[in-house]
Amino acid sequence: MIRREIQLSENERLWLLVSQVDHARISGTLTQNLKEQCPQEVVEAITHHDDGWAEWEASPRINSEIGGPFSFLEMPLVESLPIWDNSIVAARKFGPLAGFIVAGHFYGLLGESDHAQEPAATAWLTAKRKVRTAWLDEWIRSNPANSLELAQQAQRQLAIADLFSLWLCCDTPLSAMSGGMLENSAMGLRLEKLWERYRISVIGAGRRHATPENTTEALAWVVAVDPFPFGTAPLSLSTTGKVVPVAEYDDWQDVEAASRPMELRWRLVPPDASGKLIDEAPTAG
Repeated sequence: MIRREIQLSENERLWLLVSQVDHARISGTLTQNLKEQCPQEVVEAITHHDDGWAEWEASPRINSEIGGPFSFLEMPLVESLPIWDNSIVAARKFGPLAGFIVAGHFYGLLGESDHAQEPAATAWLTAKRKVRTAWLDEWIRSNPANSLELAQQAQRQLAIADLFSLWLCCDTPLSAMSGGMLENSAMGLRLEKLWERYRISVIGAGRRHATPENTTEALAWVVAVDPFPFGTAPLSLSTTGKVVPVAEYDDWQDVEAASRPMELRWRLVPPDASGKLIDEAPTAG
């Protein structure tokens, strides 16, 4: 689960909660709309690379240190490994390349983490190294056009789409902002790969308050991306999360009882586009 602290007014400190499954759907939409099209198996793998979170997110555990649900950045290894395994199983249904890159995604995250030398981690890494080798071999043998280079390209695309979507959900500033975003990011240095590829700035931001006619609040952003990699301009993305007052909760039922829905919308545009929130986007204020 993504847990982001936001402040929408002086006396309103909130946690914004977004499902990992929904975040992955956004990363799939980003990939689906690239000018340089990816194979459908790769699009499906990226879209579903966090499906293993669905069961855990139905009733998330509370981090006792803060009284809120665990963020994906805080998950204990013993809970992360089954989630990753379920995500890999879900992706493998789309083909051996899908299984290869989703397993590789979590393999890389674990291998670069502080947990990499723990016995459970080394056993998991060894098992996934073997199965990835088998899936890669299966995929390459299935078509003469398939190659290790293409598989590595697909792996990189998953990494970039994942980071882009995570930045949108975790870090998009609540006001127009072009500098300092990496330094202020909850994702920290993990975003460097995204920033190496694109220059990204928020050129418009707004909030829609709940009304009797529309009871769901919304946050919306216009985000300029340079170079603009998508075949559709603007590219509109959306999902719905929850906002809940920052407090100490005993369990997920308490969190749900205190929460309210919050629609999130992003309009990705070329760098010379207007930052005006138009059409269906909420107005500022």
